[in-house]
Amino acid sequence: MDTHTLTTLGAIWVLCAVVAGIVASDKGRRFWVWFPLGILIGPVALYLALRAYEVVPPELAIICPGCHRAVRKTLRTCPRCGQVLVREPDPVMKAGRQAAAAYILLRRAAQRSTAVIRAEREKRQAKQREERR
Repeated sequence: MDTHTLTTLGAIWVLCAVVAGIVASDKGRRFWVWFPLGILIGPVALYLALRAYEVVPPELAIICPGCHRAVRKTLRTCPRCGQVLVREPDPVMKAGRQAAAAYILLRRAAQRSTAVIRAEREKRQAKQREERR
C-alpha cells in the first residue's frame, strides 16, 4: 500500500473514533472512554456506540415492566424489549392540554359570534339602505 492509501485509512479510522466518542457522549456516556476505544478498534467502536443504550438519569427514568431496566419517561415503548409502557399522565401536562383545548374552543366561538354579529350588522345596513331609497 502506498502512503496516500494509508493516510486515507488512518483518517477514516480517527474519524470513526471521534464520531464514536460524540455518539456515546450524546447518549450520556463518556467521550474520553469511547474515543480511545475508537482509536483501538475503529469502526467497530462506532458500531458499538450506535448500538449502546442511553444512560437515563434517575429523575427522568421509569422502570420497564418487561426487562426491568431504566428507560425515559417520555417513551411509549421500551427500546430494549418493545414492551408498551403504561404511564399515568402528568397532571401539569394534562392541565396544559385542557387549557389549550379550552382556549381553542373559546377562540372558535369568538370567531363564530363575531361573524354572526357582522352578518347581522350587514343585514341592518342593507335594510337601512333599502329604506333610504
